[in-house]
Amino acid sequence: MAHDALATLRQAALPVTLGTAVVSRGVEDHASFATQAARQTGEAALAYRHVLACELVAAVRALRMRPADLIDLPIREAFDLADAVLDPDLADRPLSADLDAAAGLMDRLADI
Repeated sequence: MAHDALATLRQAALPVTLGTAVVSRGVEDHASFATQAARQTGEAALAYRHVLACELVAAVRALRMRPADLIDLPIREAFDLADAVLDPDLADRPLSADLDAAAGLMDRLADI
């Protein structure tokens, strides 16, 4: 998931105007790529959500191993929210369900 999201972000970083189009048999030399740019922006926003979900899962798993590191930090509220939703099992296992749950938390975390 993370590699796919990063590849999407790399692709979205390229200007859509690199693709050229000749329209009207060369009479017009202008072609708007606004719809492609808007679509690419939406895909980039979704990819960012996936990257942030991966970071959140990794951070929560690490902080569960050293909870004392969060005693008086302002980020404690965000950790408590994520900690309540993510699977507490720290064993080596597929994290797909955790990543989906973390992606679902992004809007709530933005409010903190």
